[in-house]
Amino acid sequence: MEKSGFKVKLTDILLLVVTLVFFIGMQKAFAPCGLAEDGSFMNCHWAGNVISGLALVMLIIAVIHLLSRDGGIKKGLSISMIPLSILAIIIPNRLITLCMMPSMRCHAVMTPAVIIFSVITIVFAILDVFVLKERD
Repeated sequence: MEKSGFKVKLTDILLLVVTLVFFIGMQKAFAPCGLAEDGSFMNCHWAGNVISGLALVMLIIAVIHLLSRDGGIKKGLSISMIPLSILAIIIPNRLITLCMMPSMRCHAVMTPAVIIFSVITIVFAILDVFVLKERD
């Protein structure tokens, strides 16, 4: 798509969509366990908050990536998504311990979703940087 010198490429849209779904999903569908029986928050709540924050940062980067006209800036933004995605993958149960039972929502829903969306983001970022080299 092109509008008055402004080109939107496939990876612009893919990065925006995957990070948007990741961020919204972390608020709704992939959210970790709720309150504990005593009304306190479990560790998975805090892991979910950190991952939501990372997903928001990735979404903002994707928006800037979409709006940028400079190929070098787009490449740098795509590269920045890779370590953020890796960080999102290692937060649940590595940097922040999750619930003890593997059947809990944080293990069964949140962690797989984080891994899937992070890996997809890494793949799209790598495609943007190395495969789709044509820049203006």
